[in-house]
Amino acid sequence: MQIRIHGIKDGKHPIDLRTLASSVPDIFPEFIGEIHLEGVLTKLGNRYNFSGTATCMARYVCDLSLEEYEEEVVSAIDCSMIADTELYFLQQTSFGEEFNEIALHSEDEYFDISAEVKDSLVVHLPMRRIAPQYRGKSWQEIHPELVSNNKMDDRWSGLQGITFDN
Repeated sequence: MQIRIHGIKDGKHPIDLRTLASSVPDIFPEFIGEIHLEGVLTKLGNRYNFSGTATCMARYVCDLSLEEYEEEVVSAIDCSMIADTELYFLQQTSFGEEFNEIALHSEDEYFDISAEVKDSLVVHLPMRRIAPQYRGKSWQEIHPELVSNNKMDDRWSGLQGITFDN
């Protein structure tokens, strides 16, 4: 996902990009279809700021039912860049240091925002994957056939008297 930056004038520029999720390096396999990046690139001198959203469909396996389902992942994307060749080379040789802005070579024609989009979308994947039709329901409501109302098996009856009080 490349945003053209070479030769643009100061001001705000609308950005609307689409790319296949499978074409983004190291993207998680949950992401399917297209990634849609929409927002505004603001240029002021040698500084650039992109603010927008990335959306992509993701395919999950429900933790409760083991059914596959798809749901859209939406993520805010905000990044700042500066066209400064000296800083660009400094960032290339500095290991472990964090910089607030992404330095670009002054002659760069495009800025590849793929890594920022991928990282932001991955952070927005849900930890617990519950299909929409099962959200807010208890295990007993979803799988009543697995809930037994029978009395305890007699083989375990000896354990009923055990207490963990000191």
